[in-house]
Amino acid sequence: MFKRLFFLGIASGLFSSLISWVYSYMYTKIADFTEHSGYMHLLAFSMMITIGTSILAGICYKLIKNQSLAAFVIHMILSGVSLACVFYVFKMDDPVFKNEDAAAMIDYYKGYLIPFVFIPALSWLSFKPLFIK
Repeated sequence: MFKRLFFLGIASGLFSSLISWVYSYMYTKIADFTEHSGYMHLLAFSMMITIGTSILAGICYKLIKNQSLAAFVIHMILSGVSLACVFYVFKMDDPVFKNEDAAAMIDYYKGYLIPFVFIPALSWLSFKPLFIK
């Protein structure tokens, strides 16, 4: 079971980082915020969330014998972490950009970051039926 959960975390993390990179690339037509959200940052964040969720799922499936209840607990925690990250983004300080165009569009930076918080969770939930039966 843990092997499948680990591969679920890897696959969904890689997919999540790809989707995040595409979103980031498309957003550069509005403002280029890649100075503070480059691909390696997106990959690290996505892998942290998805592999962390997989480890948590392994623990929950071992502790809670009812598989439906364990899945519900995991999904609630994943949703809660995603929502907590939204509040963290709203509370964080604005970064200082060297790029003048990005500095002029700093008001849009937090709105740019919000989708990144949900992409790993959506990716993990989308790939779960392929790995966990």
